[in-house]
Amino acid sequence: MKTKRVIISLMVLCCAMAVKAQNDVAIATLQHGDNVSVFKGSSALASALAAASDQGGDVITLSEGTFTAATITKPVSIYGAGFETDNAKGTQLTTISGNLTVGKGDNTTLSNVHLEGFYLDGSLNVGGQYNTGPLENLRVVKVMAKSMYAQSTSSNTSFDQCIILGSFNCDTAGGASGIYDFNFTNCIMSSGTFRNYKQAGSSIVLDHCIFNGYHPGASNGSPFYNSHNNILRLRNSIYIKASGSATPYIWPSGSDIKNCISDSDISGFENCYQVAINDIFKDGENGTYSSNRTYELNPELSSSWIGNDNTEIGIHGGNGWSKVPSTPVVKSMQLGVNGGELNVTYEAETR
Repeated sequence: MKTKRVIISLMVLCCAMAVKAQNDVAIATLQHGDNVSVFKGSSALASALAAASDQGGDVITLSEGTFTAATITKPVSIYGAGFETDNAKGTQLTTISGNLTVGKGDNTTLSNVHLEGFYLDGSLNVGGQYNTGPLENLRVVKVMAKSMYAQSTSSNTSFDQCIILGSFNCDTAGGASGIYDFNFTNCIMSSGTFRNYKQAGSSIVLDHCIFNGYHPGASNGSPFYNSHNNILRLRNSIYIKASGSATPYIWPSGSDIKNCISDSDISGFENCYQVAINDIFKDGENGTYSSNRTYELNPELSSSWIGNDNTEIGIHGGNGWSKVPSTPVVKSMQLGVNGGELNVTYEAETR
């Protein structure tokens, strides 16, 4: 069955590329079992979501190009071509424009949504408006988003190799009930703030991440403003303090920090290192995101910066760091027209 799924995925990807080559428009393909549907234009994502099954298991593959954001209310998997164009790695840029909301509006639970390989030019809204249906098992992989916003109860939510350019706030006005088991692994929070997580028992885990709390003009010194009930677990990560505060290292109550590097005072935590900001990374920069940065650690000090999993602290330890999504890559493709049929000959491989 796995081999069959890979073959179908390759066919879907090649069909999307073929249609795009013929029309030069953004393409979304919807795979439902052995059946494939093709949607064109900026509204293609919304059309594919409308046609997807409510029962789950459908896969939407997005070509390079720009798609208008939509609300995800079904258990689907969405794969883009990448969040940056990189010819060496074979990635293209898939952009979703606007705010992308994941969650139902009828107070029922939405489970098993997978998002991967695109740039979100807006906010990723985790949960529907004002504490509507809860989320379970949301997985976000290799996605770059301008910001994130938690709006409803969520559990077993994971972010892997993602880049969050702005803040990650919680909707206190709507009364979000809690954020349980929010796990970030090998992620970069470029101008990070976790704010308004006030519900007791909420928990956020950052493992092998870069959390850059330093952002010019911050109105509140702590990036954890109004999150006193949230439990923050920082593991094998790099924390860069916020500007504009005499006490930028105030942590939420119950925080648990282990095996981390910071330019702030984290001496009271287990196996942590306080280092000047310009001495953390090889390039001497802070934690803001740039596509040409590697975020390699300072080689003069990194030999001692080992996490509790015996890999180095930061995004290159743990499960590692890559910008390449898990969709197959097409190495070569030839198109031909025979009567009313479009023939596609291709060579492709899984990543």
